[in-house]
Amino acid sequence: MQAARERGVDGPMEFDAQNFRIVLGKNDVVNLHNFYHDYCQAPRAGRDEVVAKYSHLFVRSDIPDAFDAARRNVLPVLRTRAFLQAARFAPLLDAGVKETRFAMADFSDDTALLLAYDTEHLTRVLGMEQLATWGVSLEEATAVALDNLRDLAAEKFIQISPTQFASDWNDAYDSSRLLLADLAHRVAGPRAVAMIPTRGRMLLSAARGKADLLALLQNAKAAIDQEGRRVSTLMYEFVDGRPVPFRPEDEEVACLLADLQRIALQEDYAEQKQLLEQVHEKQGVDVFVATYMLYKGEDQGVFSVATWTEDVDALLPRADKLAFVEMNDAGETRSAGVLEWERVEAAAGHLMQLDPELYPPRYRVKQFPDLASLGLQ
Repeated sequence: MQAARERGVDGPMEFDAQNFRIVLGKNDVVNLHNFYHDYCQAPRAGRDEVVAKYSHLFVRSDIPDAFDAARRNVLPVLRTRAFLQAARFAPLLDAGVKETRFAMADFSDDTALLLAYDTEHLTRVLGMEQLATWGVSLEEATAVALDNLRDLAAEKFIQISPTQFASDWNDAYDSSRLLLADLAHRVAGPRAVAMIPTRGRMLLSAARGKADLLALLQNAKAAIDQEGRRVSTLMYEFVDGRPVPFRPEDEEVACLLADLQRIALQEDYAEQKQLLEQVHEKQGVDVFVATYMLYKGEDQGVFSVATWTEDVDALLPRADKLAFVEMNDAGETRSAGVLEWERVEAAAGHLMQLDPELYPPRYRVKQFPDLASLGLQ
């Protein structure tokens, strides 16, 4: 905040410790998670530079009213769907924050395609209101954004091994270049498999053998651990010039990929739980938000578990397994067993109401199932 003041920001600023962000006036916020990650990763001598970089986020430059004046700065960005949900919760937590209807399209199970207005120090995700001001459709603006992306710096990839490549633009649009199938083919050939684990990293494998895909997966996990700003935990291939999810046939690769996705979901569910609990407290709603828990099996693979407790109105995350907890007359709990999600859904799905507004998905349960019908009594 001090660095922002030194750059001429003179409006109201308030540190919101609970949500780890700085609130600017009534309608704008700067989240601090990425700043904190980069600050901790930087050597001590480089931390002032990180502060200076992020203080530019407080300097809000106006977006031109005419599309012709703005079009060169419009670029596509890929963001996790959890990013969209966090934005949707903002006005529920603060009445002064306006609801944003993003200029976006569905991209994959865990990722959305958005448009951004890019300047030297700041990338601002655009809303449909801005496109209406410009008088352009989402399709028209997206086409312009893709053309601009192609016109950015020439190919920058590091060859990690004979079949593995990592992007090296470091311009905040590395992951967006997944949208350029021709680029992937030039670097990694016609059977390229890609991952975009973080905003600043696109990974390519030129081959689809087990060792190649395991290496791709290992590099993706390392990028998430080291860089933060996760985008997608899916693998992608290119069909008819478009990236689509790729499902590996090898069982070990598929299991390890699923483990990575569960770990990402645990992070998203934890953030969602925190937001939901804040909203429920503000609105006076008494609903338990269940935790998405991860365990290691005997085969060292990861599986997820959620708990369904008797006489508790709850929102359950979709997990691999459900643990059932009974209550006796004295209010004491007893573990009644654990079942696969699919088996529970088949027998008691009528008691599980999917909330269409939530990502990752949650199911509202108000009535406890008959345990005998599930084979638990």
